[in-house]
Formats: sequence, C-alpha cells, structure tokens
Amino acid sequence: MSKELLNALNALEVEKGVKKEIVIEALEAALVSAYKRNYGQAQNVEVEFDKIAGNIHVYAVKEVVNEVYDSQLEISLKSALEINRAYEIGDTIR
Repeated sequence: MSKELLNALNALEVEKGVKKEIVIEALEAALVSAYKRNYGQAQNVEVEFDKIAGNIHVYAVKEVVNEVYDSQLEISLKSALEINRAYEIGDTIR
C-alpha cells in the first residue's frame, strides 16, 4: 500500500494543488486520534509517515520512571534497560 499512497498523494498535489505535506499532517493527526479513541485517551502516541517509502509508523511514547503508576504513560527503568542499557530516569522512549 505504501507506493499506492505515495502515488495518490503526488497525484492529489499535481491535479488539485493540495500540498502533500498538508495531507500527511492531517493523516498523522487522524491516526493519532483514532489510536487514542481505540486504545485509550491517556495514551501518548506519535505517528510518523515515511515520505520516501510511504510507510506509516505508530509509536507509544512512555517516560522512564522508578515506579510505574500508569502503564500507558510510563515504563519502569528495569524494563527500559532491557530495551536499551543507555536509558535513564526521565527519558522518553517510543
């Protein structure tokens, strides 16, 4: 689908004069909204659109903490260190 999406965005820009960047920003915002609606409003989410390959990536963003009070927003230092030994308290990971 990625190539089809890129082709559609390029065609929209050429035929209708709608800038590709504006459509991508709207698409990213819509995906964040849909994710939060389905998985919980409290979830921190980032969406990235790869403008070269056309891939869409959705990331849950969490803060590294000593003690987790909200698992949708936080990750323990122990769990974060299992992902990457460089993480410290206060870091944000996705």
